[in-house]
Amino acid sequence: MNMKTLLLAAISVASLTFGAAVQAAGISVEIGDRPYYSHGPRYYSGDYEMIWVPGHWSEHRNHWVHGHYVRGEHRHHHYYDDRVRSDVRIEERR
Repeated sequence: MNMKTLLLAAISVASLTFGAAVQAAGISVEIGDRPYYSHGPRYYSGDYEMIWVPGHWSEHRNHWVHGHYVRGEHRHHHYYDDRVRSDVRIEERR
């Protein structure tokens, strides 16, 4: 009995001294799906906008669908032709 008490006291003293000397880098526990992966909620990939769809419960197959990116709208490029057209002539006023 005396040996068990002595061993318990030694373990508690050692944990107090070593616990203060050694700092834990950090512990992270994640439950569920990540809010985004690498790009945030929206980003452009080429000419298309990629939109984040959060994880959800599928009603069709009764399983969890993890969050993922889906291709959204095409990026609209507006090119204006500033050149003078040959078929349109502007006459000067006199």
